[in-house]
Amino acid sequence: MMLINTATILGNTAVMLALWRARRAPSHYPLASLVLADLLVGLLVQPLAAMRELFVFNLNRAICSCWSTMDVLCCTASILSLCALGWERWSGITAPLSRARRGRRARVLAVLVWPVAILVALPNAFIPSPRHFHPGELEKACSVNINTGYVFFSITLSFYLPAGALVTLYGFILRALSAPPPIRAHRGRSPYHEPRGPVSSSLINNKPLQKSEITTDNNQNIELSPKGHLNIPNRANIGCTASATGKCQSHTNFILRQRRATRTIVMLMALFLICWTPYFVILPLDSLYDCVWEITWQWCTWLGYMNSVLNPLVYAAASPSVRRALHSSLTSSGSRNVDVPLTPRVRRS
Repeated sequence: MMLINTATILGNTAVMLALWRARRAPSHYPLASLVLADLLVGLLVQPLAAMRELFVFNLNRAICSCWSTMDVLCCTASILSLCALGWERWSGITAPLSRARRGRRARVLAVLVWPVAILVALPNAFIPSPRHFHPGELEKACSVNINTGYVFFSITLSFYLPAGALVTLYGFILRALSAPPPIRAHRGRSPYHEPRGPVSSSLINNKPLQKSEITTDNNQNIELSPKGHLNIPNRANIGCTASATGKCQSHTNFILRQRRATRTIVMLMALFLICWTPYFVILPLDSLYDCVWEITWQWCTWLGYMNSVLNPLVYAAASPSVRRALHSSLTSSGSRNVDVPLTPRVRRS
């Protein structure tokens, strides 16, 4: 328990400092909300949770209500921050050029996470919880609120609805990643070479093309949509030849960065579901039937707390910008605006 508590505080503090020093990105705002929620778990929730498992003592109802409310608040803020991260990732894939607008919306979503989490957690301080004691069981200092009405209200808004939204959102993300990006059929810049043959001659002469299927010199079928977009199968083999310019490589690197960032957020979501699903299964069962053993409560609760340790490790290991800023934070004590090395393409964006 001490190891989990210490790792939660140190890991999330380090990532928070790295986010403070790194150059701003739209995904950093909901990520900062996630790190703040996990840090509050380590500072305000886990110490008392460990002491109540190890020692026998009594606390007044006000302290227990504050502790239980903070537990619900931080858990709800964490999963809502993951929802905000998922939305930002979907926006980054479907609208990669609207960086400023995505940044503004990400800030608003990161701020709105906390009022919604407070709305879910605040009733916990005023709704009494029934207590069940089994023969030979010692009374713990603070107990989890197992009022049936509040349990189903809180788990629905803080876990099941957001988790369903996350799964749906990542289904759209994977669908967007699997779809090939369209190539505009006009004189605008394209990361690929225009195919030779009847398509390129029509593009040069600016002649209108009808929706049809065209065959290039490489015997590849190209379908032209009504909006003037070319859907080219195996597009990586068309423009990415030895004579291709740097535009194709730039576009490929952009797609790879988007996929890497999306894999990171998917890992965060999967870790959250793996760590917290057992707890949110036994909580309604115990509130209805009082059938969960104490050892099961302990393992499921601390498995959920482990999520606060794993989140900063996963993101720090998978995000190059956060990793560089984290290394700079640990090796130097500069100002907030430390110059984190970026590639030329990132600087231009």
